[in-house]
Amino acid sequence: MPNILNEAITAEYEGLFDEDLDALFVQPVGLSVEDVGSLRATLRESQLQMRVVKNSLARRVLGNLGLDAGDEMFTGPSAMIFAADGAELDAVAISASKIVAAWVKDNKKELPTVKGGVMEKRVLDGAAAADLKRLPGKAELRSILVGQIVGPGRKLAAQLVAPAGKLASQINKHIENQEAAG
Repeated sequence: MPNILNEAITAEYEGLFDEDLDALFVQPVGLSVEDVGSLRATLRESQLQMRVVKNSLARRVLGNLGLDAGDEMFTGPSAMIFAADGAELDAVAISASKIVAAWVKDNKKELPTVKGGVMEKRVLDGAAAADLKRLPGKAELRSILVGQIVGPGRKLAAQLVAPAGKLASQINKHIENQEAAG
């Protein structure tokens, strides 16, 4: 019979690990209290938060969602980085991966290491989750896509307008020449 505390924590995890879960899992142990505070402050600036999770409960709740996290993500201490309450963010795992990588580089630390992630109903291993830092976010991808869609039309419109512009310039020059002569 599960105890009341485990039931409450499981219910809380089910609220965090909803069907649209987009999160990054890191190994936080080995950081000083100041480092953890600094990392949390950096995450907070981007509307993200970090919470240490109990591995067995996290694995069980992910399993209930049909996601098999394997052993790599939940071996040793784990912390989950996810969108803060009320924040509507796209691509949280990508943003978190970029922020963690930048924080590690700026502070000349080796930790926290990325253990894995969940993005668009898929579990990512540590290497794939760490490589998310190289990807553009959804907003950037949308702007690139729109630019590629609009680009050829813009070039075509410029090609169609160019001869008319040259003709108008020649007519204007002819009128100026007629006015100057007569």
